[in-house]
Amino acid sequence: RCGTMGAMTAPPLASSPGAKPPGPAARTRQLLRDSPLTVAAAVVSTLFFGAQLAVPAVAGTLQRDAGIVGEGQWWRVLTALLVQPSGWGQFAYNTLGLVLVGVVVERWCGRIRWLAVGLAAGLAGAVVTVVLDPSGSGGGSSDVVAGLIGALAVTAWRTGRPPPLPALLYAGHFAVYLTFLAAAGAVAATVAGTVAIALAAAAHRAGRARPPVLGLLAVVVCGAGVMTVLGDDHGIGLLAGLVLALVWGLPAGRMAAVGGGQGAREPRRRS
Repeated sequence: RCGTMGAMTAPPLASSPGAKPPGPAARTRQLLRDSPLTVAAAVVSTLFFGAQLAVPAVAGTLQRDAGIVGEGQWWRVLTALLVQPSGWGQFAYNTLGLVLVGVVVERWCGRIRWLAVGLAAGLAGAVVTVVLDPSGSGGGSSDVVAGLIGALAVTAWRTGRPPPLPALLYAGHFAVYLTFLAAAGAVAATVAGTVAIALAAAAHRAGRARPPVLGLLAVVVCGAGVMTVLGDDHGIGLLAGLVLALVWGLPAGRMAAVGGGQGAREPRRRS
């Protein structure tokens, strides 16, 4: 099954009545137990960014370059996921999404599915970019994050449970901001992204599951469609996550977790 998280990046530890809440060390241990793949991916991304800062040639050596890829260095479509050529902003935004969304997807859907959708989305986005922009170059883990967001949206829709608020806000902002950035430019994207965060937060505070779940699915599907038509690789990443999550269904061994989450719930109807 796919479940929900209670805390920002890790679920609350079970405790007996009257017990003190778990401290940072206990929460860190649980995060490592529940989401080791996400933690490892974030650590690797951080290490490569540190190497990139120390030796700027690292980014140029590993990033995607359509011309060089065409000459035989096909491995660059994979190594490009490890570097952030645009600098601190790209690193911070992508790593934040990797953690907030990745933790939820790993807990809900398992490590194998996390790895499958992350790699599929990252590679698909890179390959399509190389084909559509033969003179271009770049890199970053945003296509991996996009795939995880696609999987998050479908899983939330199938279970009827919204993701934790931090993951919901990030996923909504990612889909809306990047769609408007591709279609209308930075100013429109900034305004639209801010509105998306406000609406998602309001829907979550309302305490009903359906609005945030359907809203997230709608913006992710629309974003995937618009960006794919415009040739933006993030649309390919979102689309890969959506399709894979629809195909694979829900892991039977994890279905019980949904009911234990702290997401918004639909109120019970009185008979």
